[in-house]
Amino acid sequence: MKLGQRLLLFYFLILGLLGWFVLDMVFSQAKPLVRQSAEETLVDAANLLAEMVAVDAQNGAIVITPQLREALQRYAARTPDADIWGMKKGGIHTHVYITGPDGRVLFDSKGRDEGQDFSQWNDVYLTLQGSYGARTTRSDPADPSTSVMYVAAPIRDAGSLIGVISLGKAGRSIEPFIERAERRLMLYGSGVLLFCLVLGGLLVWWLSRRVNRLQGYAQAVAAGERVSPPAFRGRDEIHALADAVTAMRRKLEDRSRLEDNVTLLTHEMKSPLAAIRGAGEILADEIDDPALERFTDNVVHESLRLSDLLDRLLAMAQLEKLESLPAQKQVVDVASLAGQWQDSRYALLQEKGVSVSVSGEGIHAEPDTLKLALFNLLDNALRFAEPGSVLRVEVSGKGMRVSNQGPPIPDYALARVTERFYSLPAAGEEKSSGLGLAMVQEIANLHDGTLKVENTADGVAVTLHL
Repeated sequence: MKLGQRLLLFYFLILGLLGWFVLDMVFSQAKPLVRQSAEETLVDAANLLAEMVAVDAQNGAIVITPQLREALQRYAARTPDADIWGMKKGGIHTHVYITGPDGRVLFDSKGRDEGQDFSQWNDVYLTLQGSYGARTTRSDPADPSTSVMYVAAPIRDAGSLIGVISLGKAGRSIEPFIERAERRLMLYGSGVLLFCLVLGGLLVWWLSRRVNRLQGYAQAVAAGERVSPPAFRGRDEIHALADAVTAMRRKLEDRSRLEDNVTLLTHEMKSPLAAIRGAGEILADEIDDPALERFTDNVVHESLRLSDLLDRLLAMAQLEKLESLPAQKQVVDVASLAGQWQDSRYALLQEKGVSVSVSGEGIHAEPDTLKLALFNLLDNALRFAEPGSVLRVEVSGKGMRVSNQGPPIPDYALARVTERFYSLPAAGEEKSSGLGLAMVQEIANLHDGTLKVENTADGVAVTLHL
């Protein structure tokens, strides 16, 4: 799945969950809010009618006069034909009944419950107790749409409670307002959701377009094409990433150019050096003058040293070009590699009287790069080793430690000995190329390992952890 599709899906999921949560919360509150509004209106109307009924009270008792009865009946029969925000109201849906202080119905606008005892209904019972009385009752317990909300108000005469008037509003009369509110909420919510989705799609398209331009530029750079970096408006992360890719391209080009020049130079110099060495060896066999012999020996020696330097430069350039190990890792016998090194350095070991001690078993690594690392570590240890001392190679787990007996590394140089072309002088030795530990550091990086150089009590130890 592309980045833009993932962003759009993630954005849509968040927006959908948020929209569902908000709409669900609003829908769950819509019906109670409408009912609360209707209840508040009923409270006002009940108290108004209670005062009107109290006007006709005589001797502390409610009197339902013919005029009051006729007025309430005419009220129930009215057809207001009202247009309430687009909703037509063609009749009165409020049920009115009046009870005495004992809870018996004195008047019923529907004319069916007069004489009934309503003292146990919450609206009447609580009002007679001096509290706010209200109830909701279903005419059919199994049908929620038959519920009726009743709100009562006390009727008082000279401060004494002489009865209760209760107003009921059928749920069916409120339901159209609730349904209209829910429809509008759904319509507006869907519109907002659609608008946000379109806006999110445009945002994702804009981001994807910028990322695709940057991707095309990076692919062109990887293919070796000389292309101009994409121009982005605004200083954002993508613009900064494009600048970083451009800077990386230039650095890689400079590095690649340098590596190619080094490789070309070393290859071009190997043949002349071989010719110089060969000529020096022939001259050494043909002349008897001691001064000339020293001269020819110096020519041969320096040509050998330059040839070794070129080999190291080539090896270093090849290591730096590697992005991963050239072959699979396997268990490599370090003792066998140390034996090969001893064979190749036999004359130098004999000259210094230095021996090699290897302890431990094999190590899991890439064979060729591990061999190169071990040879460089032993060469470096031999160069600074005291005559007659022992070079120790200790293998444990995923690492190996090469140590010698000799002078310690100065504190100022400890952090720099792995830099390219940085070397320290050794007694009786020529200046080295300064590439040995740098190559070992590159090999450690290829193995996702570490290289640690430290002074010991009697010399120097280098630990390669793979």
